[in-house]
Amino acid sequence: MRKKNGFTSIELLVSFIIVSAIAIGLFDVILNYRNQEQIAAYEATIQSYINTLTKTIQDDLIKRKLASVTISGNQVNFTFEEKDGTSETARLIVLKDDENEQSIRYGIKDEEINYPIPNIADLTIDRYKFQTIGNVGAQFLSIEIILKHPNFDTDKRILITSPIQYTK
Repeated sequence: MRKKNGFTSIELLVSFIIVSAIAIGLFDVILNYRNQEQIAAYEATIQSYINTLTKTIQDDLIKRKLASVTISGNQVNFTFEEKDGTSETARLIVLKDDENEQSIRYGIKDEEINYPIPNIADLTIDRYKFQTIGNVGAQFLSIEIILKHPNFDTDKRILITSPIQYTK
């Protein structure tokens, strides 16, 4: 009887097939984790954008006296009453109709700063709603801007509420 010193070609082929199947399975797992990591990075970028824009608008609404609000289509005009009796108007504009440039602009009227939405494929401004709530004695402004991406479980929202003509 002769002693075997190596592998037969069948054993070698079976071993190669098993190792290949394991490698393909691991590759799928790695791709799945990479996609999840990319989505998490997108969500962090969008949350940072939302936080920056919300802070900018809320700083004005909190630190300055909001005297009146005018809503017209895709924009809101804020009139702030200054301490010296003068007034200044700021404007929030949502541009969502153009597929190439979807952005939100905010700032002093006719000098608005452009805040383009993050450059992430398939991210869009889904919808927005501006409204005043309440009567003349207790009136509030509500701003809601919704960002949508097909890979997110939930929509990302900019939500701002502020009293109008609030006196301390």
